[in-house]
Order: sequence, then structure tokens, then C-alpha cells
Amino acid sequence: MKHTSMGFGGILALMLAACAPDAPPPITALPAPDAASIEAHIAYLASDDLEGREAGTPGYDLAADYVAAEFKEMGLPPAGTDGTYFQPISFVRSVRGTDGRKFEVKDADGKSLPFTENVNVAINGSLRGAETAAEGQAVFVGFGIVAPDLGRDDYAGLDLNGKVAVMLSGTPKGLQTEERAFYGTRKFKNASDRGAVGVVSLETPTSRGVYPFQRLIAEGRLDGANLAWTQADGSPYSIAPNIVATATVSLEGAAPLFAGTPKSWEEIVAEAEAEGGAVTGFDLPLTISIAQRSTLDSVQSANVIGMIEGTDPELKDEVIVLSAHLDHIGVLKTIEEDTINNGALDIASGIATMLEAARMLKNGPPLRRTVLFAAVTAEEKGLLGAQYFANNPTVPAGSIVANVNLDMPILTYDFTDVIVFGATRSTIAVAVEAAAKEMGIALSPDPVPDQGLFTRSDHFRFVEAGIPSVYLDPGFQNGGDTAFAEHMAKNYHRPTDDMSNNLNFDAGARFADLNARIALALANQDVRPLWKKDDFFARQFNGPMEP
Repeated sequence: MKHTSMGFGGILALMLAACAPDAPPPITALPAPDAASIEAHIAYLASDDLEGREAGTPGYDLAADYVAAEFKEMGLPPAGTDGTYFQPISFVRSVRGTDGRKFEVKDADGKSLPFTENVNVAINGSLRGAETAAEGQAVFVGFGIVAPDLGRDDYAGLDLNGKVAVMLSGTPKGLQTEERAFYGTRKFKNASDRGAVGVVSLETPTSRGVYPFQRLIAEGRLDGANLAWTQADGSPYSIAPNIVATATVSLEGAAPLFAGTPKSWEEIVAEAEAEGGAVTGFDLPLTISIAQRSTLDSVQSANVIGMIEGTDPELKDEVIVLSAHLDHIGVLKTIEEDTINNGALDIASGIATMLEAARMLKNGPPLRRTVLFAAVTAEEKGLLGAQYFANNPTVPAGSIVANVNLDMPILTYDFTDVIVFGATRSTIAVAVEAAAKEMGIALSPDPVPDQGLFTRSDHFRFVEAGIPSVYLDPGFQNGGDTAFAEHMAKNYHRPTDDMSNNLNFDAGARFADLNARIALALANQDVRPLWKKDDFFARQFNGPMEP
């Protein structure tokens, strides 16, 4: 990510100066956060009894009942459907079958190229049907990025109709980190919109650093359940409905696809890893066939929602949403010793933070705007609970004016800074800056842009609905970089993410304090949060901007 010479702090200072007339009022005293409550919440939600809280399972339902009971105990009115704390969602669930998979690549002479499942190719299940297949000419589309603002269209001059798109995993380096992440979320949609019927993703050195192909195989992630929420006609919601079969090819396995083509795989990788990733697509002299077999059924899982109604006669109809996902990845039967992915930091810690912030706000000063607390389901399946809520809110459409989201705060050290994804894009930054300053906490930019975190958490579904949103994580100062690296290497999406990792509950209480202060400032400022004028995401999703 590129920065101007003034740095992130300078940019924020200028922005805050420009917003000074609308700055939030001084933050009034809130009740002190309770570290013991943080510990109790995490201990229960990350216990073996909940079996990893996978959406659509009894373990998740126990977690949902717990959150609802905590809301009730605090005196928060329900804000789900039918006067309850729950917003039930119907999902189509797909589990990849044990057979019926095929990945075959033939050259112009009809000769098959060497691909072996679980060695250099992985074939995904599908939500499009119990048995689906895609076959067509292969077309290499580079990263598969379409970015009109940058004058970039990786599909320019290529015909994808009825064909199989072969694309590099991830996104090009050098783009603004949050916009770069956004472009990555549209890759399959781009291929689908142009008539492609299948997609083959190619591992790159950068994508290997984020989530290696071999880890995908070793941890059995492909055998877990996939979900999609059902639309009114019963069909699964998808932004890429033409894509019926997909596969991933390893970094080493991709080379034969480019034998005799205008550029070798080695040359393409070099271009892809360079700043800007200017990789040009071309037709491949290959036919690719992908087939899969899955078991489909229907399940329900619920968002859990409580609220504190605002007191201002005019502003109480504007809603601030604090969100965190309640689900995790459940049980992975391929891991021999401990099969339960407890999800202590991912994200029992975030739910605990939200619950403690809710308690503080409920017992604190009056809130002019309504504040809603949403523990959402199926984040691990593609941010689905948040997506459903953003598309089907339980409050009047258009009433949500801001979202502050939590996801996997690493609470193992005394953090001194926070990363606020999306901070400079809206006037939410004014409230964030005020709260952080009150607590002596610094603000830091995204330290891991390759991971595309801005689009990998629930707040992005609010962004897609045009709602100004931010996502907060403890920062990399004071040992945070080491704590983050250790968690990602040793515990992320593993059974070892449990209560044995020396969790710092005082840090959790401090993080809850920060989030409560931000919500209080947003609820009580005179002017609703707005996107900055001409912001990229405001333009993409028609969000309300500053004049």
C-alpha cells in the first residue's frame, strides 16, 4: 500500500480538521469495562460443548441462545423478527461428495495434461446443484480484475461465453489496499457476467503466503459445508450464477497449462508479483472439464439482535449497528487429535467485546440514536448472515446510518494502537479518533494489504448496502505484529484457537471500552455519519456522501 509523505496520521489530522464543525460532543463517562465478563463469555463460547459453533449446527444454536440470554439479562429489547432476538435465515447447504469429481485438461491434440486431485489440483463442491459440470475452451484472464477507475479490464478482447476462465488467485499489488480487496470480491462475478461456466484459480507466491494450497488440502476445508441463503424463489443467492464448477491449481501444477503459450508460467508469475500486476490474458490451446458431486439440503441459522432505543425524538430513527460474527468452522474430521475448532479468538473474543460494550452502553449516558447489536451467523461461509441482514434489515429500510464491526481481535497482548479499516473513508473517523484519543490509543494503517481484510469481514456487507462502515482490530505496535503472526501461523482456523493461549482479558476489556466509546460518540453527534465526498465505495454503492 502506498502512502503520501504526510503519513496516515497526517491524513487523519487534515480530515478531522475539515470535519471539526461536526465533531462529536465530549465523551461522557461510561461504566468501567469488566475483564471477568470478557473471560466468562469467551470461556463458554469457545468450550467444547459448542463444537466450534458452525452455522446450521446445534452448537451454533447454543451460542445463539447464550447471546440472546445475555441481551435479555442486560435489559436490551429484542430487535430480531416477530418480537424475538432472532432473525432466522434459511440456507441451502452443500457438502462435497466423496466421489464424482473430475478435472481434466486436454491440449489441441487431445492429449491429457498431468493433474492429480489433492496433489496439484483441488475440486470444489457446488451450491448450484447436486451434480454439476463445466467444460469449455480455457481462457487465461490474468487476475480477472475489472477496475474502470483504473482503466483496467483484464477481460478486454477476450471471449468467455461458454468457456472456462483460468485466473490468478488474489489481486494485483500496488492498488489502494481497500479498493484492491474490493476488486478481489468481484472476480467470479466478472467471469460469470461474461458468460464463463467454470473458473480455475491458480495459486501464486502471494496467495500461498496468505493461505497455501497444501493447507487447503491438509486441513480438509474443502469437505466442510458451504452455505447460501435462499431467495424468495428458493434458489441460492449468488452474484456469479453462471459459474457451476470451480477448481484450484497449485503454484507448481500450473506450469503445464502454459506450455507453448505466448508467455511461460514463470514469466506470468514474475509479472503477477510485480507492482501493478500487469498480466495480459490470452486464449489457451486447452479444453478444461470440471465436474463435482455434492449433497444438498436445507438448514436454518439465526442472527441474534438486541438494541438500545435512542432518546432523541428526531435522531432515534437513525440506527448505529455494532456487529461481530458468532459462528466458527465447527469440527474438522481430518484432524486426528483434537477435532473441535473452538474459535476463542475467531471470534468468541469479538462477541465478548460486543456484549461488554452493550452492557456499558445500556448502563451509561442516554443515546440519542438507536444502537443495535448484531451477532451474525455464517461469516465463515462468506459473510452470509451480515449479507442477509443488510438486504433484509429488521429495522426500517434506510434507517441504518453506520456500522462498526469486530472480527478476530487478537487479545493476547497489551495493545497500544488499533487498525481501523475504512477509517479515512467516512466521518465515522471523527468518532473513532475522539474515542482513541480519550484512551491514549494510536491509529495505524492496514499492515497486511495482501490479506484483503477489508472485504473479508461482515462490515463489508454493510458497505455493499451503501452504509458507512469500519472494522476494528488491535494494532501491530507493542508486540502486536508478533501476536498476529503467531496466531495466523499456529492457531487460525485450527483446534488450537482455544482458551490455552494466554488470553489477555484486560486487553479485551480495554477493546470493549474503545468500542463502547465509539458507539456513544456516533449515537450522540449532531450529524449522521457520511461517506467522504467522491469516496470510491460511496460511488460503487450509491452511499450518502458529504456535500
